Amino acid sequence: MNKDSLRIMSTPKNVKTTKPEVMNTISDIEIIRSLLYCFQGVDSHWIEFNQNEKQFVVTAQLDFYQTSKVNRLMELGYLHNIVQEYIENNSDNKNGSVASGIAHCLHEELCIYYDSINKLQKEVNEAYEKSKEYSLGNLLCWSVLWLGQLQDLAYTVKMIDGAKRGGELVSVIAPFAYCANPYLQQMATNMIKVATRPLMMIMCHWMVDGELLDNYEEFFICQCPDINNLDMWNNRYTIRDSMVPAFFTKEDVNRIFRTGRYINFLHTICKSKPELTPSRKTLKDLRNSGDKDLFPMLEQGSIISDMINKACTESSTVVLDILKEQFNLFLHFEGLRRYMLLGQGDFVTSLLEILQPHLDKSSGTLGHHTFRNLLDTAVRMSNAQYDKPTILKTLDVKLLPTSGEDCGWDIFQLDYSTGGPLETIFEFNGSGRYSIMFVFLWRLKRIDFVLSQMWRELNLQIKTSYHVVPEIRNALKWTNNLVAEMVHSVRQIQFYVLSDVIETEWEHFREAINKASLLETVIQAHNQFLKNIFKRSVQTEETHDLSKKMRQLFESVLELRGIQERFHSQSEHELNRRKDLEKYIEEHGTNNKMEKDDLETKEAFLLEVDRYENIIKEISNSYKHF
Repeated sequence: MNKDSLRIMSTPKNVKTTKPEVMNTISDIEIIRSLLYCFQGVDSHWIEFNQNEKQFVVTAQLDFYQTSKVNRLMELGYLHNIVQEYIENNSDNKNGSVASGIAHCLHEELCIYYDSINKLQKEVNEAYEKSKEYSLGNLLCWSVLWLGQLQDLAYTVKMIDGAKRGGELVSVIAPFAYCANPYLQQMATNMIKVATRPLMMIMCHWMVDGELLDNYEEFFICQCPDINNLDMWNNRYTIRDSMVPAFFTKEDVNRIFRTGRYINFLHTICKSKPELTPSRKTLKDLRNSGDKDLFPMLEQGSIISDMINKACTESSTVVLDILKEQFNLFLHFEGLRRYMLLGQGDFVTSLLEILQPHLDKSSGTLGHHTFRNLLDTAVRMSNAQYDKPTILKTLDVKLLPTSGEDCGWDIFQLDYSTGGPLETIFEFNGSGRYSIMFVFLWRLKRIDFVLSQMWRELNLQIKTSYHVVPEIRNALKWTNNLVAEMVHSVRQIQFYVLSDVIETEWEHFREAINKASLLETVIQAHNQFLKNIFKRSVQTEETHDLSKKMRQLFESVLELRGIQERFHSQSEHELNRRKDLEKYIEEHGTNNKMEKDDLETKEAFLLEVDRYENIIKEISNSYKHF
């Protein structure tokens, strides 16, 4: 610390002296006695403190030699007042317990200073009682040490004064513990020890009981109000970076945060209070002692840091064990893969067959009860009936919000909501990532189903209409080729997503969680699993272009389906008309009018066929550019 800079900061404004027209200069003993009061910030007969200008003023006539010395000595009073003002403003936890602790340390320093003044006063009194000389020069010699120390104290106050509190305040003090000034170094050490005791208490209580007892908002973890239990894991507690003491590592902060969150989660969500782990028991003892501080955290590899690490690891293991044993975590992961990610193949096939008559209906005619009954039927018709009751009880149907033009395909969705602790951490609920992935996979199934239905109808149409209505041969050929290409593409995509992506990533995920001993490991593996299947299934912002092309493919299939249905209806109508006409001619014969009407009808139908062929060619060309 640069001593000159300290002196510049702490030097008061120009010290004034009053100079009455008629006044004799006073003796050294008189001004010395006034200075002894000034050193303690107290007014006297010859020296007063000007509140407006915040400086001491001499009300006596001084000679040339006295003036420079008195000005120098009055600086002690000015510096004392700076320190004393901070002490008064921060006593009794007015600005938090940390600031109060620092004020206590400053008060102790001033008490030592006051004791030195008392001794000085005795020396002055003894000197004059024995008629020995005690001059302002002697007083200057005494002031050298205290002038430097009060400058250090005043500089410290200037640095910490203001809105700083809690961990932020400790961060300002911490660098002084490493400065070259021995006095400032020792003072900072004492301050950190005293000031961090309340932070130590808050930290230990948070890690032991999962509760925040931060009455003055000084801790670096804070609780957000009005957060329900479902959002508790991600949103109820946050880290305030500004309140993190500078000597805390990022790893320590995260471990402290996670440990308290684990315990709070166990107590509030799981309604479980397991026995204290060894490290948490040690932290509880530290809290109960009430005299421990965070000063050891300034050194790398401190005992407290090691204890924080162990407490975090132990707590994470305890939470994971409870989630596995009491809440069937890994079993529900399997249930999500089978149903929300359509991994239970025979069940999906049965579900589609049962739902098919209802999926094309208007959404306004469908209700949750109907779909729920159909779901139960699909379970009984497939190997899903042998799944654990825990999984089947969790499986349900959710109907999405509908517009007037939606059909059953658009609103149907499986729902797998575990509720409780698992829902809090892993977001299994219907609006989460599993729901988004189900919508994509269900749409793939829908497109595959629609194409298969079109394929069957085309084959039937070819058999029944190929010879009777020869005009549609080219149209059917174009449609058949286009549908074949689309079936190939969609099934390739479906196989890739279900087998190459989801099954492969699932095996990696299952291997990771089987080895995991910490909850954080499982959370990271689960997030990575979902991230990978979204990315590889082109369902992320990074793969927006590919995702857009896939949506265009789906839309083309649905467009083709609508056009093909209309054309199929027209073809069926023409086929039946020709059969009826042929039967009528066989029974009753024909005439010119009938033949003319027949020719006009055929020409009109041929125009519809040409229009249909053009549309099919446009869709085919557009499809090939995807």
